[in-house]
Amino acid sequence: LEPLHRSIVINREFGSGGREIGRRIAERTGAPFYDSRILAEAAANRGLPADLLTQFDERVAGGQYFTLAMMTGPDIEAFSLPYRMYAAVGEVITAAAAIAPAIFIGRCADQILADAGISLRSVFVYSTDTAAKVARAVEVDGIDPRHAQSHIARMDKARRRYQQFFTQTSFGDPREYDLCLNSGRLGYEACAEI
Repeated sequence: LEPLHRSIVINREFGSGGREIGRRIAERTGAPFYDSRILAEAAANRGLPADLLTQFDERVAGGQYFTLAMMTGPDIEAFSLPYRMYAAVGEVITAAAAIAPAIFIGRCADQILADAGISLRSVFVYSTDTAAKVARAVEVDGIDPRHAQSHIARMDKARRRYQQFFTQTSFGDPREYDLCLNSGRLGYEACAEI
């Protein structure tokens, strides 16, 4: 095993295989792997319902929680809910990376770690192979093939809004990352090796 010297954060287009690439890196290096595990730990640490964090995950801006918070007006509890959930996720990410370098998938972990002064490498995985993205969405996520392309577009839009809302950075903008990888051309194994 080759140990990591800094955490790796993988942001990704839906269906590009970013999670799979992260998993392969974790297997090679022995580094802890955090994807939806972040949500479970955040919920446990803050006493928030796990299903609430799962629904919130990368979908807050423009989603039901953001809309609810804005519509409730002076109800500070509802208004602060997205920020409290994001803070809970941030605490888990920061605490994990402070112990040892890890692999983090999405959830603005790159900005969270940078703000905490923790060393990281920020990666964006995308794919120019639409058929492969659709196939992955169908196979891994169980999306109906007839709706896979529109589902991919919705998920990428949700991730874009989430990142913009919490970090004021642009999802997929190459200037925001240390490295951008096209899994459609390189394949998952080559991306993990790089």
